[in-house]
Amino acid sequence: MVNYPFFMITFPSVHHALRFESRMKGTGISFQLVPVPREISSSCGVAARVNFVEESVLIGTIDNLQLEYDSIYIYDQPKEKPRLVKKWKVYS
Repeated sequence: MVNYPFFMITFPSVHHALRFESRMKGTGISFQLVPVPREISSSCGVAARVNFVEESVLIGTIDNLQLEYDSIYIYDQPKEKPRLVKKWKVYS
């Protein structure tokens, strides 16, 4: 059963998704790597589904860990389209 709301984070490559997984362990933020839902991207096939935390906590943690991603979406309720929260601006 899926609990709402939750975040979905897409990445430019599988490498970025695996780096996210490695660095996010131990942060206390619950997540799992999943296939990218078709309604949000057709790029890299791996996304991170993050159980709901405050948006500022999630983005702050990602920024502090210097993790790269494509986009962060929030799924507020079942059968609603996800809402774009933030896009990554520059890749190193």
